[in-house]
Amino acid sequence: MTIDVNLLDGAFYADDPYPAYARLRDEAPAYWDPVNRLWGISRYADVVEVEKLTGRYSSAQGSRPHIVGDTSMINNDDPLHQNKRRLVARRFTPRAVKDHEDHVRAIVTDLVDAVAAQGECEVVQALAAPLPARVIGTMLGFDDALWPKCLEWSEVTMFEGGQYNADGSERQTSDRTIGAVLEFAAAALEVIERRRAEPADDLISAWVHSEVVFPDGTVRTLTDDEIVYEALLVLDGGAETTRTVIGAIVVELARRPEERAKLLADPAVLADTGVEEFIRWVTPILNMRRTATHDHELHGRTIAAGDELLLMYSSANRDPRVFADPETFDVTRAHNHHVAFGFGTHFCLGASLARLEIRVMFEELLRRIPDWRLAPGAEPRVLPSAFARGYDAVPIEFTPT
Repeated sequence: MTIDVNLLDGAFYADDPYPAYARLRDEAPAYWDPVNRLWGISRYADVVEVEKLTGRYSSAQGSRPHIVGDTSMINNDDPLHQNKRRLVARRFTPRAVKDHEDHVRAIVTDLVDAVAAQGECEVVQALAAPLPARVIGTMLGFDDALWPKCLEWSEVTMFEGGQYNADGSERQTSDRTIGAVLEFAAAALEVIERRRAEPADDLISAWVHSEVVFPDGTVRTLTDDEIVYEALLVLDGGAETTRTVIGAIVVELARRPEERAKLLADPAVLADTGVEEFIRWVTPILNMRRTATHDHELHGRTIAAGDELLLMYSSANRDPRVFADPETFDVTRAHNHHVAFGFGTHFCLGASLARLEIRVMFEELLRRIPDWRLAPGAEPRVLPSAFARGYDAVPIEFTPT
């Protein structure tokens, strides 16, 4: 039977894409999607190879299919990408992130305190979303009181931006998305202006007061607009990906008590192997785009210069050529070399921070409300998106503490 998959249909990913992933990996690892005019790359080894071959596959045309990229580093090739990344990379190293653990735990404690006595809550808005929005908002340089707006901006731009029509064309940007971007830009510009006069230990200060070498040899500071794009990239990546993993894993552990029992029996399992399995299983960023720079062959198919390729991280992380029994959620899984954070030069800048936030959140949930269960009648719904995977709401109940 012929494979017919619309790779930019959000409903496809919100339903159950995994059987189709298996067919694509086995029968059409370089799949031409005629509706969307792009190649779906579904095997782990091929995704890694494309990420490695940055001269053959470019990020400069944009990271989302059919959408012209903004100027942020995710849409730059090396050396410009690395030149921009270096401005803030030291703040996201494992050692630097470790310094945030007390702050992260204090936020998580506040969030759990607010619901523990109630015996019920909606996980996404009460726990999963506020944590990363507060952490990354502060790191950027926004006042902590502004975190609800940071959350709103990231939710709108991450899940509503980059939607597609049935024919593969980009869906017209909604007034809500435009408004969120403009609001974010206005708030960021205020911080930029303050940090230009009074630098602080935050990301916006680093962008304001550092110079970048551009491909033409020009050396200059970033413009205000360029800083806004970098800040929005970090906000979206920092706020939404962590949120989606937390919400989804609360659901998985409610449905799989045997896996929760492993975490409760030996708390070390969470940090040793559990967090990586959470991230592999959810793969919060489903897909990322690259553009071919010249004609070449892949699995017997001719990929032409200018063709777009969709790197299907979510499929790659279920590839049985790499993962034993990949359709099993196993919190003790070892050697878990998933690609949920990408691979190579564009490996997720905030990976260590995401791991910290996820670990601390589940340490506290397993300690404070270990018997959580989905609320009666609750059927958490995955938001339709071809880019990010997350639940709209996760209502739970538990023994009040």
